[in-house]
Amino acid sequence: MKNKTIAILAAAAGFVSASNINAQELSWEATYGVESEYVFRGVKIADESIQGGIEGSYADAYFGVWAHEAFNSDYSDTSEFDFYAGYGVALDDTYSLDFGGTLYHYPDADGDDTVEAFIGLTADVQLAPSLYFFYDFDIEAITVEGAIGHSIEVDSRSSVDLGAAFGYVDIDNDILDADYIYYSATADYVYSISESTDAAFGVRYSNNDIGLYPHEDGNLWGGVTFTTSF
Repeated sequence: MKNKTIAILAAAAGFVSASNINAQELSWEATYGVESEYVFRGVKIADESIQGGIEGSYADAYFGVWAHEAFNSDYSDTSEFDFYAGYGVALDDTYSLDFGGTLYHYPDADGDDTVEAFIGLTADVQLAPSLYFFYDFDIEAITVEGAIGHSIEVDSRSSVDLGAAFGYVDIDNDILDADYIYYSATADYVYSISESTDAAFGVRYSNNDIGLYPHEDGNLWGGVTFTTSF
C-alpha cells in the first residue's frame, strides 16, 4: 500500500508538469512525514500512519493531492487520497477570500468517496485568524471552523509554530443525524535544513464532545514532517 501511495503522488506531479503551464510561474511544495495518530476534525481515524502530499500554485490558484496510509489495518479504511483545488482573492490589504473543493477518495472502501466544497476568509493580522465553511455533498455535512496561528522565531534557522482551531460539524443524512464541536492545538519546532527544505517536530491535541468514535479523553499525539519547495 505504501508503494501505491508514492506512485499516485508521483503520477499527479507528472501529469501537471506535463501540461502546458509555464513552469517558471508554477511553484511546488511537497510534504512528507509520520504521525502517531490521524485525527480529522476532532475524530480519530487511525493510529500511526505515513502522511504526505504535493501542492502546486500558479498565480492565485492552487491544486494538489494529500495522502494518508496507516501502518496497521485495525481501521477499515487504511488509505485516503484527498484531491483538491482552490483559488484565493485579495479583498484588500488585510482580508482574502479562499474557495475551492476537495474529493476524498478511499481506495479500500467501495463507494465511500465524497466531494466537499469550501469557502473561507483569512486576515493578514496578528495571529492570522481564519474562518472556513465546508459542505460535503455526499454525507450532507456542514462544517464551520475558525483557526489562529503564530510563529515565534528562535534563531535565524528555527522557529516554534503554534496553532489552534475550533469547529462545529452538523451531519444530516439518511443514516446519521448528529452534530458535535471539536477543538485542537498544535506546537511544532521548525528547523530550516536548507533554503528549500524544513523539518518540523511537534505535538498535537484534539478532542470533541461526542462518543461516536474512539477519542477517550482527547487525543494527544506527535509527528515529524518535512517540507520541500521547488
